Amino acid sequence: MSRIQIATDVAHGLDYIHNTTGLEINPVHKYVKSSGIIVTEPSFNAKICHFGAAELCSVTESKAVMIGGEIGEETPELGGSASKPRDFEGVRGYMSPEFQQTGVATQKSDVYAFGVVLLELVSGEEPVRFNYDKATGNYSKISVIEKARKVVECGGDREEDGGVGVRNWVDRRLSDSFPVDVAKKVMRLALDCLHVEPDNRPDMRRVAGTLNDETEVAHINKRRPCEGRYALANSAV
Repeated sequence: MSRIQIATDVAHGLDYIHNTTGLEINPVHKYVKSSGIIVTEPSFNAKICHFGAAELCSVTESKAVMIGGEIGEETPELGGSASKPRDFEGVRGYMSPEFQQTGVATQKSDVYAFGVVLLELVSGEEPVRFNYDKATGNYSKISVIEKARKVVECGGDREEDGGVGVRNWVDRRLSDSFPVDVAKKVMRLALDCLHVEPDNRPDMRRVAGTLNDETEVAHINKRRPCEGRYALANSAV
């Protein structure tokens, strides 16, 4: 329940940035990532931070450049000083396909990055990690997005034939103390946010509304007597 609450708070924060600031432009956050979220205790309310205020207010313009094989950003000229290229901070694994190609951040690229954060919250895994194979001496890339897609492709329940079900994919630290149906809905919502085509991704207002509904379901389940191994525990983090 705490993780769903965090996701809901972040979704509302992005919805505010995108739709409620009252600016004449379409503001974007651009740096959505798990390390840019502050969580307060004991309520586990979340606040999103780490965005460029100048870009939010449309004071500066910037363009992307390739640095070391990664998309970076060219620092805008301020006061006549020469611009120097710099890397994006902490965005590896969170950048949408079109953002990687063009370096132009949009509200839909924010939605994509939020989808990655949502999968992190549910699975407890990093967006991208590499496993070393001692036999071959090679590294294999493991993406939390691809793993989630495989779970959905197998229906979310079937674990035979090497498949991974939702119960095995969700963070093991939860010890099955979560409503599986909510986990499935959140996973599908995250994958909607991660659609390859930007126009097919939901906006943050719709995402926030959906998470609101799931938060209410989680609260209801918590008030009910525990039934079986999948009843919601008092603490989810």
